[in-house]
Amino acid sequence: MALYMWDWFANACTNVKMDFLKFFLIILVYKLYVQCERHRLQFVYTVLTKPDGFSGPVFSAVGLYDDRRISHYSNEEQTWKRDCSDAEIWRYTEEPQDSRDWFINLVNTLTNCTSSRCDGLHTLQRRIGCEVEKHPDGSVMNVNVFDEYGHDGEDFIVFNTDTMQWKDKSPKAKETKMKLDTYRFRNQYLQSYLNNCTDWIFTFNALIITPPALYMFASEVPHDQSKLILTCLATGFHPKHIEMNVTQNNITLQPFSSTGVRPNNNQTFQMRTSVEINRDEKQSYECHVLHSSQICTTLWEGNLESRSHHWAAVAAGAFAVAVLYIMSLIYKNRRLNG
Repeated sequence: MALYMWDWFANACTNVKMDFLKFFLIILVYKLYVQCERHRLQFVYTVLTKPDGFSGPVFSAVGLYDDRRISHYSNEEQTWKRDCSDAEIWRYTEEPQDSRDWFINLVNTLTNCTSSRCDGLHTLQRRIGCEVEKHPDGSVMNVNVFDEYGHDGEDFIVFNTDTMQWKDKSPKAKETKMKLDTYRFRNQYLQSYLNNCTDWIFTFNALIITPPALYMFASEVPHDQSKLILTCLATGFHPKHIEMNVTQNNITLQPFSSTGVRPNNNQTFQMRTSVEINRDEKQSYECHVLHSSQICTTLWEGNLESRSHHWAAVAAGAFAVAVLYIMSLIYKNRRLNG
């Protein structure tokens, strides 16, 4: 009996150790993910063949920095148009030099199509650029460059910057690989372009940073008058990488809920984190945000926002919109009637 109890105790201790180890690994991975700041600069091309009856665009290209559009290709003007107009950003940065016709000829060659006729719809996609991962202090921990193609939804071919050679990812790409490997000057250009890409990321990151605006507010907890939900809101920031904590007397509180990073409608981002606090303790609560190696802090002043005030504000806003809409209709009606 004693031996059985010892085996049971040993197994229980082993299970506790394994559970603790799993918990520790989960926390470690989470901290590494949160603290890792990632930035990506890339140009994405999409090319379509033109089957009978198809009237849409056959070529499109867009430049993205951290999923924010910075430039796009205009088919009407046959040139790149830059959405981000800061001259300092574009002093050294440039879009890849491959032309629209080069992509269209390539997809037509792969699919045995002509510029005016094709038996079906086929796609060719290209993604070229780089990605940098940084610690919160700004030091670089990883750099990745890429120039890769996909054909009809499958990986097709990728460029190796070290060897300046192409690697086929599909049996259909062997002939294309042999052809592209002979373009020695183009491959030298691609190697130089990708090596400069990381420097462009640092330029973008320095010039496009928008710090967050911080707000703290509290609301009542339903069915529990002794508790409050204290929320920290960070909004209007870019890039999207952010770390947020709510503290009391410099002690980090366990989050009650978090929205994660969400996009705003103006290409910036927002995030909310909430904690549950005692209603009688309204002092020394702060929100701390780490964004682009900068720390932002705000203090909760003890304000309590009731739901009735919230809905009253919503109703007032809706009423104002309705009044403006009715006034615009009256104005248009009078103009039509002279």
